Amino acid sequence: MKLILCSAALAATATFVVSASSSSSSSSSSWLAVAAEEEEGTRLASRTCPGESPSSICGAVFSSSEEEDRRFSLLQREASAAWRASTRAGGAGGASNHAMLPEPCSVADFSGKDLDLVVFGSTGFTGKLASKYLAKEARLSGVKWAIAGRHRDELESLKANLSLVGPNAPAIVVADLEDPKSLQEMTARAKAIMTYAGPYRKYGGEALLQAAISTCTHYADLCGEADFKTDMLNKYDAAAKNRGIVIMQALGMDSMPADLLAMASAQRLAEDSKGGPTDVTIFFSKLNGLVSGATIAAGLDAEAHKIASTPQEEAYALAPQVPVALRANSVAGGELPRSATRSSEEGMSGYDPDFSSAIIPYIMAYIDAPTVRRSLAMTYPNDAIFFSEVMGSSVSAELSKFLLDPQAIKDPPKMNLAPGEGPPEWTLEKGSLGAQGLAKRTGDSAKEARVFMDCHNDPGYGGTAKWSIELALLLSSRVVRGGSGGYLTPTLALGVDAMMKTLSEADG
Repeated sequence: MKLILCSAALAATATFVVSASSSSSSSSSSWLAVAAEEEEGTRLASRTCPGESPSSICGAVFSSSEEEDRRFSLLQREASAAWRASTRAGGAGGASNHAMLPEPCSVADFSGKDLDLVVFGSTGFTGKLASKYLAKEARLSGVKWAIAGRHRDELESLKANLSLVGPNAPAIVVADLEDPKSLQEMTARAKAIMTYAGPYRKYGGEALLQAAISTCTHYADLCGEADFKTDMLNKYDAAAKNRGIVIMQALGMDSMPADLLAMASAQRLAEDSKGGPTDVTIFFSKLNGLVSGATIAAGLDAEAHKIASTPQEEAYALAPQVPVALRANSVAGGELPRSATRSSEEGMSGYDPDFSSAIIPYIMAYIDAPTVRRSLAMTYPNDAIFFSEVMGSSVSAELSKFLLDPQAIKDPPKMNLAPGEGPPEWTLEKGSLGAQGLAKRTGDSAKEARVFMDCHNDPGYGGTAKWSIELALLLSSRVVRGGSGGYLTPTLALGVDAMMKTLSEADG
């Protein structure tokens, strides 16, 4: 790890860049750099450290029929019955049922488990990448873990084909989302479960979350389905909090980077004890990667189950406690930063001097933003914070170069991918991500703080696989204590500093 002081070209601004070296035994690793910029009434002449641009490696990172819906409804009723029986509490975990909450978990409930982590849905596209990472990472050789899914033969094949043998060899657990008993038997053994079996609503992921709560097991997933996340918050936040276990969704590209960038920059801003941010912006300069079949299916399923609400209710769906007077945003995603100059009165593009770039809204802001707003609202409950997530003009130029790679002719990306299928190997190796978080405080104590993240390799798959395993293992070390859990974002559950330390150590 090294410390770099920006040159005097930044005048009254002091910028510190902390970066981790990048080496890994696998084809994926992540890079994280943090920069804090303090400005006392002086506009920055430059927004970066010339010649000090960090670079390193980041990671070999929608419809349902009436019959499916009918079948899903039956399964959910069965799962809910099992949930009520297992908790002996008679119902859901929402705030309206506090008298019916399950009992707090004890340290004995947690410490007696024989597995640190279960990787559920491990035979899917991202699940395989995650399993391979955990099996091959020498740092994690002491982890007790299992791969899990419906079909033993596929799990045995996965173990053999990925050479999952040796000190990191996993156990195999057969469990089915349609069989609540098998889910509880699985989660009862694990301190944490990381599930890759999406789309989560379509495939009955709620049953796994219920099993986790009933057996004192921390739960994590990659869910980007906005309304499903809102549903899980409303139903299970109170029960999980009372039990002392964590529900942590959105641990992949949706929406961990945005959550970490936003909260790290806000935390650095607030270190002077003069208040939290008034504005937080995530800015993407590179987004080179493709989607998998599961991602497409999740998007379509989320759209099919969209819950009617006002735009502002969608914006604060995961932070409903924020008073109307403190709701600085009007929509879930799509608003430009307040520092930007719009190209037209109604236009969705503009120019932002904070990033010296033309900008447009980030395409997945409506997924990331509610998660980030929950983090900000629970950390700075008395502040009205305007959040935005945008892409710079460099994104399209970088993506064009990425898609014109000569290997695209030899091994072109498939169209109409089915769940379980993903982008070709070359895109995982050559993809990349560049982003930064900017927290600002206006007024008499004006200040800015920035955090940079730069990744080589596709962040949506190899990077996501690595991040999710590392952070799910961090979650597994969190002691269960009644009243301390609940529906938490990655930064709320794990802490900014612990996340940064874990991801930096993962780089070797």
